[in-house]
Amino acid sequence: MKLPCAVVRDLLPLYAEKMTEPETRALMEEHLQECPECRKKYKEMDAPAEVAVKMTAPLHTLKKEIRRRRRQASLIAGLMVFVLIIACFYRADSLEPLPWQDGLVEVTGVKAVASDEEAWQIDHIVKEGASLPDLDKEALVLRTDGRITGIKTESVVEEDGTVTAVIQGFARSPSPGQEVSYQEGNMLICPVPDRLIYGYGNPQKLLWGEAADGGMEVLPRLVLGYYVLIAAGLAVVLGILWRVFWKRQWSRILRQMFFVPVSYGMAHLLLMGTRTTSFFLLRDLCYILLTGGALYVLLSLLWQVRLQYVREG
Repeated sequence: MKLPCAVVRDLLPLYAEKMTEPETRALMEEHLQECPECRKKYKEMDAPAEVAVKMTAPLHTLKKEIRRRRRQASLIAGLMVFVLIIACFYRADSLEPLPWQDGLVEVTGVKAVASDEEAWQIDHIVKEGASLPDLDKEALVLRTDGRITGIKTESVVEEDGTVTAVIQGFARSPSPGQEVSYQEGNMLICPVPDRLIYGYGNPQKLLWGEAADGGMEVLPRLVLGYYVLIAAGLAVVLGILWRVFWKRQWSRILRQMFFVPVSYGMAHLLLMGTRTTSFFLLRDLCYILLTGGALYVLLSLLWQVRLQYVREG
């Protein structure tokens, strides 16, 4: 009895694994000796490892691609959450300048500070270029209103040697439903300035000393505005170069360079909006750079995703 080739080929997997009956096996061996095509099929099946690798290679490639895309999606989502958290922390930690109101700050007199220990008992110590041992002198004593949660100070030495101290109070906006608690505190300014003014810009309130001739004005830091302008200029120049040399091999470098000023501008806009003045320059700049770094990585990943869809489409 001779077996048809179709039946033999169906039985080849069982024959290769020695799972056929002796009679069937004898018939299979007889057919394989006479049929070169079936014998070739059997030899291919006799190398299961090589065949398995060839058959499963596309599946392994697909699994790797799926894992890579999952990691990519997780990283993108994580960066988005990180940026939102930084923005929330910045908003929660932001202090708004308080315009002058009656009772915010009051000069109560001059006091002799005799020791470091006494100095540390005061809520705030403000002194320009002095170490703690230098506090063995007179200091201007202020009573601060509880609405002030932070104070920035600055000294201005005029041409005639007059020292003008400028203080600015800040406060955090209360959360919805939260009541503002008023708690008074004390503050020392040592050494005693010739003049003490509350508030940056106009209007200003003279708290101590005589008014300056023609008035004076101390403005918040404007350097963040210059950084934004520089970032915008670089983005325009690098964007044009990237577009001009789009098909060149080193256009990738221009693209990544373009993402740097764009990320900085996006971070500034996210955290500070259109405001470019800062009373706390170092703090604001650190927040912007941290957020900008995360946005840079995020933009790079999103661009890679876009390129993948373009290639596959």
